Amino acid sequence: MMLVKLFLYIVLLLNFSIAFSKDIPRIYISPNPSKINFDLHAGNAELIKLKKNLHPSLSNILKNYSNLSLSKSGGVASQNQLRLRGGEANHVLVLIDGMEVNDPTSGSEYDFSHLYSFNIKELEILRGAYSNVHGPDAISGVINIKTKNDNAMNLTVGSNNTNIKNYSFSDETNNFQYGVDINFLESSGVDTSGSSGDRNRYENDNARINIKSINHNLSIMYFDIFRQSDRDAAGNLSDNQLATTDINQIYSQYTYEDKYDGNIYSKYGIQYSGNKNLDFSPSTGIWETLTQSEKLKIFSNTSIELKEIIKSKYSPKLTLGFEYKKINFKQLVLDKTYGNGNQIQSEHSKSISAELLYPINNVQLEIGLRRTINQKFLNDDSHRFGITYKIKNGKLFFNHSTAIKNPTFTERFGYYTGNFNGNENLNPESIRQYEIGFSKLLFNKKLKISQTYYNMKLKNEINGYADNGNGGKTALNMESNSYRKGLESKIIYNFNNDSSMSLSHDYIDSTQFNAIKNIQEIEVRRPKNLVNFNYNTLIANDINFGMYFLYSSKIKDTDFTQWPNKTVYLNNYILCNSSFNFILDSKNKISILLNNIFNRKYSEVYGYNTPGFEVSINYNKKY
Repeated sequence: MMLVKLFLYIVLLLNFSIAFSKDIPRIYISPNPSKINFDLHAGNAELIKLKKNLHPSLSNILKNYSNLSLSKSGGVASQNQLRLRGGEANHVLVLIDGMEVNDPTSGSEYDFSHLYSFNIKELEILRGAYSNVHGPDAISGVINIKTKNDNAMNLTVGSNNTNIKNYSFSDETNNFQYGVDINFLESSGVDTSGSSGDRNRYENDNARINIKSINHNLSIMYFDIFRQSDRDAAGNLSDNQLATTDINQIYSQYTYEDKYDGNIYSKYGIQYSGNKNLDFSPSTGIWETLTQSEKLKIFSNTSIELKEIIKSKYSPKLTLGFEYKKINFKQLVLDKTYGNGNQIQSEHSKSISAELLYPINNVQLEIGLRRTINQKFLNDDSHRFGITYKIKNGKLFFNHSTAIKNPTFTERFGYYTGNFNGNENLNPESIRQYEIGFSKLLFNKKLKISQTYYNMKLKNEINGYADNGNGGKTALNMESNSYRKGLESKIIYNFNNDSSMSLSHDYIDSTQFNAIKNIQEIEVRRPKNLVNFNYNTLIANDINFGMYFLYSSKIKDTDFTQWPNKTVYLNNYILCNSSFNFILDSKNKISILLNNIFNRKYSEVYGYNTPGFEVSINYNKKY
């Protein structure tokens, strides 16, 4: 351990010595996985390019193209939790153009329900633990969303009186580029309960601004989300009562980039984000709770190409990083009938990291180390070791990694009147993972097959719905370890330039210890089997057709309307979706999207109905 600490301290000194040298320009880029060499990466990583109007909703695209476990509490207005490899939603780090968008006010999760795909270029999905690069939130995966600047208008009309308007503007000069993306959505929603006839109205207005000069990059995103939810299905509200939430989010980032001598790249940046959630209670008739957070992150990376420096015939690369992060959390409880939850909390941390990529003939080594010094918790060391063996048109890989996840502000300090009290004495979760897999191209590279086996042990898993002994809930560390293992398989076949198909299957075995029964039992909202099939083809010169099938096995969940809470199982289901893209000319396109074609009744969260058959028509105009 002392050697690890010594190594990381040396890394910090090297990083600062390079960063502040008078002869070397200062620069920074956001720490994201965009530079990944997918052919040599020792892990399961996938890239999804959004070339067509597949669906306005990003969560629907993720459902159609990747086996990600999504739990939606109803229709378009509902919270949408995404899980990777049997982890929790707050175990997945989400980046938009390198900006961290996980929300500290809502348990450090990211809600995909209000993000549209119109100006998203591609998605990078990293499965597994990546705390050595990205810090405490990345213990089961990373999703990096890359946007694009465009000159276009999108108008969408669909079922349930859903209307979406999207406007994009961009321009460039000799010195800088800028892009503006504005979205407006209104929907009358669906009946969440499936029986009351109520509808969940939803509004969402948001904007994104991106300004980039030769050596500078400034990005700003703003979201204003008005959400109304009918929760009578879960026993919380009677018919025609709507719980209302007003959400405001702002994310901003400034980076400066340059290089020195062609071998050294130094990168510097600062990120700021603010989140505010205001909840209205129909039972009291007042705005009941305000939660607010601010996050400031200052970071620096220096990448060094070592080939010329050490006179090697290979091309090793060393990346050194430093990060400072501070988060402020504020909660105001306006209804103090059952107690006073008003509070202001904060925490800060510093971390140093190093990553070495070393190719040797057909082998590449990955070694990553990170030390985090946290104000509230014990210092942590995480690592990642990977090895990739390149074979003809494919690779074999193995990696071993450790990661941590600190308790969220909601878990530690959250207060919801008569329902939930946080637990300040929580310990961080820690995970140890290994995975092994391969990928291979066959039949003149038309067929790609891949498979990955992973095994994780999670210590101190946090149960956010434990009984507090007073008829409410709290958060507790589990007394025994939790385990997650699974097998990820995928086949992709390209018939020609115009047609392709893919078939994927994820087997997930995620268990936690039940102290009462003294057994390991399946965790909630994690289907054991997810199967995804999609087919895309050009059926005419100007018409593209897509068909998508999704199978989910039964899901374990909890009925919170009963006391004591009761375990329930949600039925398995198959969904069929399709899309038609009509290219009118070089600047005009119409897309018809059909969801849940066979009008299946299914639930992803107990007590909440999901939409049946839906149709949406999108008109895309480029300028």
